[in-house]
Amino acid sequence: MKPLRPARLVFRDGVPCSTDYDDVYFSREGGLDEVRHVFLAGNDLPRRWQGARSFTIGETGFGTGLNFLLSVAEWRRRAPARARLHYVSVERHPFTQTDLHRVLEPFSALATEREALLGAWPPLVEGLHRRELFAGRVTLTLLFGDAGEMLAGLDARVDAWYLDGFAPARNPQMWQAELFRQIARLSRPGTTFATFTAAGNVRRGLAEAGFTVHKRPGFGRKREMLAGAIANPPGDTTAKPWFVPPGPAHEARRAIVVGAGLAGATTAFALAERDWQVQVIEAGTRVAAEASGNPAGVLMPRLNADMDAGARFHLAAFLNTVAWLEALEGRGFDTGFHRSGVLQLDIRRRHVQRIHPALPPDVVTAVEREAAQSLAGSPLAGDALLYPAGGWLSPPRLCRQLLAHPRIGIRTGLTVERLAFADDRWQLHTKTEILEAPIVILANGADALRTVPELCWNLQLVRGQLSYLEVPRPDWPALPVCGDGYVTPTEDPFLVIGATFETSCHDPAVREADHRANLDTLRQSLPTLATYPVIGGRVGFRTTSPDRLPVLGAVPDADFFRTAYADLRHGPHRRPLPPARYLPGLHVTTAHGSRGLTTCPLAAMQLAALLEGEPLPLLRDQQQATNPGRFLIRKLKRGTDC
Repeated sequence: MKPLRPARLVFRDGVPCSTDYDDVYFSREGGLDEVRHVFLAGNDLPRRWQGARSFTIGETGFGTGLNFLLSVAEWRRRAPARARLHYVSVERHPFTQTDLHRVLEPFSALATEREALLGAWPPLVEGLHRRELFAGRVTLTLLFGDAGEMLAGLDARVDAWYLDGFAPARNPQMWQAELFRQIARLSRPGTTFATFTAAGNVRRGLAEAGFTVHKRPGFGRKREMLAGAIANPPGDTTAKPWFVPPGPAHEARRAIVVGAGLAGATTAFALAERDWQVQVIEAGTRVAAEASGNPAGVLMPRLNADMDAGARFHLAAFLNTVAWLEALEGRGFDTGFHRSGVLQLDIRRRHVQRIHPALPPDVVTAVEREAAQSLAGSPLAGDALLYPAGGWLSPPRLCRQLLAHPRIGIRTGLTVERLAFADDRWQLHTKTEILEAPIVILANGADALRTVPELCWNLQLVRGQLSYLEVPRPDWPALPVCGDGYVTPTEDPFLVIGATFETSCHDPAVREADHRANLDTLRQSLPTLATYPVIGGRVGFRTTSPDRLPVLGAVPDADFFRTAYADLRHGPHRRPLPPARYLPGLHVTTAHGSRGLTTCPLAAMQLAALLEGEPLPLLRDQQQATNPGRFLIRKLKRGTDC
């Protein structure tokens, strides 16, 4: 992961310019009129929005966001009321929020859209940032980083392209053949494009990528611009075939979600927001019966020194969940999120030095012991990392809020004993009845392995015991503090400390020995708090995978995998391999471990996007790192099986 350098802004005659590329961000003759002429009219928008349920705009060069603001304003004014706009844009040097406000302040006609964008603006971190605006009617996907690298990692189907990088003479890297190939790969049959430039190399590059290209009258003093379309986009030859995602399930719009914890509640909510009818069934007697029933959960990422695909997934999930909670609160949801920050203790110096330079201080910063103690309001054992945007909330409360959606129904006390597929729908057999739906999402922890055992998931059930600590309010830490264990405030009259980690144990009883273990762990980080009495506790069972990453996505057809990919044990394949096949309509979100509060909302967005055919919120390396078929593929490569 590379650190991002923000855009370097200067105003010349009142026009915002980039000192990096010595070029203007929009026309001196009228930025809004230029957007209307070049991009909206050039792609025949908004006429093409009429009758659409969704529409995806792709953009190279987010810049000031002016294209986005005007497109959103027109979408809100002219598109069908329940339709969703997806806007996907890449930017190598994004503005700081302060500079973005300066640039957009004069556009009072777009004040509503401008304030929504500024309120959702992500930290300047390389990667994909998904933001839902206007109660989900607009979804903004920002790709911060090199355009070629970011688009190569994207899975989307774009309907119209805005090609709006700086002029080819100023920024030739934005107008390379490989970038045009990625634009073609991400297009549907009939996808259009428009761009302000009429440069010959751009015209030839788009034509070679498969687009028909036409010259049109340009805007202002520009004599010509380019527009066109692609009839037959090229097939995707870059993806590993066993990780190619399935197509959408547009016509279904009815699903059963198995499990009413964080994974199930966030998934059901994401689908209901897209006008699906969702039935949630839960084996327990109440919502959030297992690990999601803890009195408080801590929201923080799991990073590592190498910032590999797994760490980048956790970072993306953390940033996404913070923004998602804030968006819900803006809509009137009482999420109970306390954005207090989170301290992580016992961080090795080398670990800190490798992570810290790539991430801005509003995401993570190193703090010495004295400063950490001041933040916590309690004596600490050492230095720490601070996650300023992190915090804590009550998972059961959040689950209840999400499942109160009018398009979600809940039934408790139902255990799925087996699944069967017949007549284009799944049958869920319980002891008392058979439920049916075309789409099923397994969000039931380790029980998902029992339901579909042949996939070599190797899921593990982990017993964790919390302890409730009676501490006078003035002595409470001001924020969660995590080390080998953790301590967090709650909405109850006690602190929570924990948690033990015990595999191969199914004992639901609270044990005194585990309370002592939690206190011993607490004593290593916050010794003063460890002197207070334990007044109770709770046991929960969380599900983990061998690589500590979730199992997320469509469930592969294991028999097809074993036949189609049997030769993987012989090394790199020389013949073309077929794309993956999946059990129709069956998906899973499980193995979120102790980070479910952080990872479940992004996982839910990924599943909803798969089912709806939306741009996916996970980049390809993160999809592969969490794919349900990854364990089976690893075994096939080794020449073994379950």
